[in-house]
This record gives sequence, C-alpha cells and structure tokens, in this order.
Amino acid sequence: MHQVDDLGAMYLAAENDRVRTHTAILMIVDPARLPGRTLTLGRLRELVRERIDQVPAFRRRLTGVPLGLDRPYWTQTDPNLDYHLREIALPPPGDDEQLREQVARIFARPLDRAWPLWEMYLIQGLGGGRAAVLTKVHHAIADGRAGIQILSALTDTGPRRARRATEPPAPPEPPEPPPSPPAALPMLLRGLAGVVRQPLRALSGVPAALSGVDELPVFGTLPGARLLGATTSLIRGQRLHTGLARAPRTSFNRQISRHRRIGIATLALGDVKAVKNHFAVSVNDVVMAISAGALRRWLIEHSELPERPLTAVVPVALRDPDAQSFGNQLSAVVVPIPTDVDDAAARLAVAHRAMLTALHDLGTTAPDALVDTVRMVPPAFTVRTVQLLTNLNAWAPLTPAMNVNISNIRGPGRRLYLAGATVESMVPLAGITDGLGLNVTVLSYRDQLSAGVVADRDQVADVQRIADWMGEELGLLVGLAQP
Repeated sequence: MHQVDDLGAMYLAAENDRVRTHTAILMIVDPARLPGRTLTLGRLRELVRERIDQVPAFRRRLTGVPLGLDRPYWTQTDPNLDYHLREIALPPPGDDEQLREQVARIFARPLDRAWPLWEMYLIQGLGGGRAAVLTKVHHAIADGRAGIQILSALTDTGPRRARRATEPPAPPEPPEPPPSPPAALPMLLRGLAGVVRQPLRALSGVPAALSGVDELPVFGTLPGARLLGATTSLIRGQRLHTGLARAPRTSFNRQISRHRRIGIATLALGDVKAVKNHFAVSVNDVVMAISAGALRRWLIEHSELPERPLTAVVPVALRDPDAQSFGNQLSAVVVPIPTDVDDAAARLAVAHRAMLTALHDLGTTAPDALVDTVRMVPPAFTVRTVQLLTNLNAWAPLTPAMNVNISNIRGPGRRLYLAGATVESMVPLAGITDGLGLNVTVLSYRDQLSAGVVADRDQVADVQRIADWMGEELGLLVGLAQP
C-alpha cells in the first residue's frame, strides 16, 4: 500500500461533475505490418497483459480511509482488461476533425474510481488505413514524465514478430493473485494515526504557504499579502521572488462546463531547433513564444486582447528521466507570456527572459503555495478547500492569478511500435479547471513536436485555430532565423 501524496490528493480533490484531472496521450499508428493490416483489440489486450507488471500504476486502485480521516491509499488489484480496453470506430471518411471530436468526448468523461484509474481506447476507421490509441491516466497516478515511462513500457523500439493465424498463442503465465483488499478496521486505525500526525503536517506547510500567499488567488490581492510573503521568504533564507502583475480576465477564465474541444498541431522539431540555435534560447522558450503568439491572434480575433500580458502556469519536472517511480514529482512556475508584444522575435526574447526569471524563483510560486496550503488542512476538509481555492480564479469580482496552462514534455527520440503497429505521432492532452479553461501541452517524438490544445467546449469553440496558429507562429520565427 502506498498513500496518495500531497499533489495527488490535490488532483483528486479538484475533481467534480465538471472538472477532470486525468491526462491522456493520443497515438496515431500505422498497422500496415500487421496481419490483415489491422491492429485488433485482442492484440492490444495481449500486449497490455504481457507488460502490465512493468506498469505498476495499472494495478493500483484507490482505497479510502473511513470517515475521510486521512488521505486515501493505493492498493494493488488485478485489473479487468475487458473493462479498461475498449474499441470504437469513426464513420467514413474518418478525417482529423472527426477524430478530434470523438477524442474530446472520451476525454471529457471521468475515470471511475472503483477501478484502477486508467483506460485505453482503440479507435478504428482513420483515413489511410490508420488507427489511433488513446490512453487516459489520472494525474494522481502519474505526472507527464511518468506517463511517458508508462508508454515506453508498452511500446517497442522495433517491430514485433507477427504471429501467424495458424500459430497457437503462447500460454500465459498464471498471474500472482493480488492481495485481498484491506479490511475496514485496519484502514480506520491508519486514519486515526493520520489524525495524530496531521498537526505536524500542518506545521510543516505553514512557512512555505505563507511565503507564497501573495501569489494565491484572492489572498494575493489582500492588503499586506505582499509584505507577509516577502517577510516569510526572508525568514526562511529565500531570495525574494519577483511579484507577478495580476492576470487580465479572458473568456476562458470562467467556470467551465462538462464538455471539451481539442485542437492538434504537428510542428517540425528541426524548425524549432533552428530557431532555438539562431536566437540562443531553449526549446521551451520557443514553445512559450509561439503559444503566446497564437493566443494573441485568438484574443485579437475575438476583440479581447488586454493591454497586460496573460500569465501561464508552466509545470517543471523534478523527476530523474531515468528513474522509474510512482506518483507526481513536479513543481510549477507562474510566468507572464508576451501576448502584448506584436513582433515575433521580440515575443521570443521576452518569453526567454520571463522563463529565466521564473525558473530562478522556482519553489516560491502559486502552485507550491497551494499544495502547502492544502497540507495544513485536515484531510476531511481537503476537497472543500481545493474546490474553494480553484474556484476563486473563476470568480468574476476578483482578478485572476493565472490564465492558461502551458506544458512542454520531452518524449521518445526513437521510432516506437505499439503491438507491432508503427507509432506515427503522439499527442498529449491535459485537463482544464474552473478559471483555467485552456491548456496547451507539447510533446516531442522523433523529429516532431505535437501540441494538444484542450479547451472548454463553450468558451473556445474554435480551439483548432489556436493549434493552427502555433504552426504559423513557428513559421514566422523560422523565416527570421534564415541566413
């Protein structure tokens, strides 16, 4: 048994009938090498059954503590693959718009907490004989890098030998029976022990929470919040972090609905690296700049461009890329993005400086303060506390603390194969929440970057335009980087 960590507990507590905190990766695959040129659900199920011991998260199920006295635990179970693996098909012609619409509907559905928190969908009927595989995993189980490790365990770096139709399948090894679920009394005793430890946990979170209070929604606008945060930082021996201007409010900073829209962009990694080398910046700086440029175009088209720059929550991975571990190991920074800058090269320069400053201030920003604030609250009140703090960013009378999530994840550099089918692209998708109805996540795979843009269905009906504009913004920078 492993207890859910603080960040995982926050992701679980943030969910309601509209908010989902799972992530997903959409793989487009070419099954031309397979018998019948088709990736079947049976073949995919056989792969997962064969590799499941390499993916501990697929065997973990939430087990609550009676009366909510403490955070829940992950307990081991034997998953029913007939439930977790599902197959659907697109009607002809199976184009990209149909795929995005179907994926958006699947992504909007919650994961059932009575089962291990993952699902895999095989989507047939794409044009050109291709198929898609959508894997949903709850953020409480795995962060972005851990999600890539899960996919690495399920994929190969070379094509698998296709078994002939007359060749009998190898008999599966009998799985070890999972341990029996814990009884109520031991879990109650664990919960009571957690109640005893709670005052110590609360005290450990006070200094960090107070030093970041000036960046939390609502509290940062109160008189004295800046002084309190600065004083606490000095007492803890931290360098004072640069205070962010409050974020302007946009139409995607309201309460979200249950429904989603998805935009997808594919960018040439070679072009991104050419821009990076010419302007002496990082790949992440390029991602931030083209995201800001695309959002600026959207805001102008909808007559919403504010004078102040938007602010973005940017996750920062703390996990060793080679370490195989469970849960979340990340922090985040809150960064102004140059939506107020007209010139593409100037936007890149501003984004570069903003990220340098933010990374220097890592650990004193709002997401860390939010986790530390939640740590001070008894587990029985965690859900109410997290819901309150996240809803404040969407409350119209208040100035929001942030506008959009932007993530950049380093993915596999080699060609991969899923159950013998060639993986052509990998598109990341991440959740949205009240006050943050837009999420841009970018993942590298081989020679390309794939951007998945997730938005509330009503707030950003034309989300694919943002994805398309990211490609155009990269084209502007490539033109400036030419000799």
